[in-house]
Amino acid sequence: MNHKLHIYENAESASRAVAELIKDKAVLKESESEKLNIAISGGSTPKFLFTLLAEEYEKSIPWKSVRLFWVDERCVEPSHIESNFGMTYDALLRKSVIPAQNIFRMKGEDFPEDEAERYSKLLWKELPVRNGFPVFDIILLGMGDDGHTASIFPNDMTLMSADISVGVGVHPVSGQKRITLTGKTICNAEQTVFLITGENKAPVLKQIIKNEPSALNYPAAYIHDNKGNVDFYLDKPAAKDI
Repeated sequence: MNHKLHIYENAESASRAVAELIKDKAVLKESESEKLNIAISGGSTPKFLFTLLAEEYEKSIPWKSVRLFWVDERCVEPSHIESNFGMTYDALLRKSVIPAQNIFRMKGEDFPEDEAERYSKLLWKELPVRNGFPVFDIILLGMGDDGHTASIFPNDMTLMSADISVGVGVHPVSGQKRITLTGKTICNAEQTVFLITGENKAPVLKQIIKNEPSALNYPAAYIHDNKGNVDFYLDKPAAKDI
């Protein structure tokens, strides 16, 4: 993995840097009369980013030029506390900054395999295609302290190399099914960005960044973009062992 590190004092500063990245990309796309296609992840770290975007970037980002997709979704109702869409709605979308027609959610309440197929067809319809897979401008990822990313887990990494755009992952502890972009879809993006904060992520992150042999056990270590790069936006606690 070729990587670029962006290390900040705290989670707020790291999130703000990603917000600035999104703003700059959106402004550029608007100037070219194009759309910025972003796939987002769930979790506590992006929740802070989405709140920041809603509260401080409502006017500076040309939201009509932003189209929002999801990296993964838990197979629950959108009103469920574990729903990635629900979290995003509460933090960002309820502010109505993004036009409804620019929001493409995964339907976690539907039968998982059917929804994976529907979402795959939607991506092929809405996005450019290259190398046999849809192309996002930015894919925003997190990483669990077990090294998982999207809903691809260390105990079963078949979705990392699967020849499908969207698949169904299973959480190794809860058994919960999740709709997820596959590794080949993620790695086909124009830019792949990890936003990782917290000291609990430091041990795995160290192995990945330093290309230690043990890193091959973690799905996050296999992620790049179509240029073979990946950007890590980190706070100091997450980066403490690097």
